[in-house]
Amino acid sequence: MTKTHHLSAVLILSTAPFWSGCTAPASDAQVQIARVAPPAVTAGTAEHRPGLHQVVTYGDGLVCGGAPEGEEGLRSIAAMGIKTVISVDGAAPDVATAEKLGLRYVHLPISYSGFPDERGLELAQAVANLPGPIYLHCHHGKHRSAGALAAAGVMNGLFDNEHAQARMKVSGTAADYQGLWQEAKDARPMPKEALRADPAKFPSVSKVSGLVAIMTEVDIANDNLKAVQKAGWQVPKDHPDLVPAKESARLETLYTQMHTEPDSTAKPAEYQDILKRSHEVVRQLDAAIRSNQADAAEKAFAAVQKSCKECHKLYRDQ
Repeated sequence: MTKTHHLSAVLILSTAPFWSGCTAPASDAQVQIARVAPPAVTAGTAEHRPGLHQVVTYGDGLVCGGAPEGEEGLRSIAAMGIKTVISVDGAAPDVATAEKLGLRYVHLPISYSGFPDERGLELAQAVANLPGPIYLHCHHGKHRSAGALAAAGVMNGLFDNEHAQARMKVSGTAADYQGLWQEAKDARPMPKEALRADPAKFPSVSKVSGLVAIMTEVDIANDNLKAVQKAGWQVPKDHPDLVPAKESARLETLYTQMHTEPDSTAKPAEYQDILKRSHEVVRQLDAAIRSNQADAAEKAFAAVQKSCKECHKLYRDQ
C-alpha cells in the first residue's frame, strides 16, 4: 500500500490529490469539494465532521469512523482525499452517491463478536489491494470498524498490535466487545502473496438477512429516536423527515419480527424473556409518542436502552 504524507495545509481548493499515490478526482462533483486534512495519527480523541462521527486515523491512508450520514457525510469522506470506503456494517451502503463523488464502496459486514478467518483475510486483502486512502466504517464508528481496521492494518504490516489496540481506545471501543479486542491482539503480519487479490472481487453491497438484518434496522430506528428525543419528542428541525410516531412504530414492528425470525427463536429461554420484556417497553414508547406524552416517552425510551444493553451484553458482545 502506498505510504502517504500529511500536508500542513488544512484547506485546499484543488483537483490535485490530497495524499501522495492517489489519482486526481474523476468527477466534477468531487472537484468542487474543499480538501480537509484527516485527523493526525497521534490524535488522542476522535473527531466529528459534517455528517461524520468518531473519525480516527490508524495509519497513513487508513481512517476509521462512523457511517456517513447522507451525502453530507460522504462529502466529508471525499474531502479527506479518500478513494475507497469499506463498510463492515450490516446496512447496505449508498453506492450511487459515493460513486458520484468519486468514491468506491466495498461492503464486508462483520459481527460485534469478531469475524471468521475468511472475513479477516478479505478485510486485509481489501486494505492491501483497493485504492487508498481508505475509510473503514461500521454504524457508530466505535466498535466493529475499529476492530476490523486494527486487525487489517496489523495483517498488512502497517503497524503493530500495541498501536492497533491504542487506536481502538481512541475510537472508543467498549471493553465488553472482547471478540473485537482479541482480533486486534491476535492479528499477525501476512506474506505479500497471501494478501494479493483481484480488486474487482470485493462486493459493493453484500446481502444481509435474518436477525442481522433486523438488528441493523433496529440500530437505525434507535438512532432516529435519539434525534427525536433531543428535539423534545417532536420532529427535529434539522431532520424534518423524521416523524416520531413513524419511527416508534417502525421499532415496534421490528421487535414483532424478532419473535418469529428463526435465528431469534433458536436462542435460549433467557433471551426470549428479555425480548418479551423489551418488546413491552417498546410498545409503551410507541403509545407515549402517539399520545404526545413526553415524560412517559422519556421513561419508556430509557427502559428500551437499558433492555438493549442487557441483551447485547449476553448475546451480542461475546
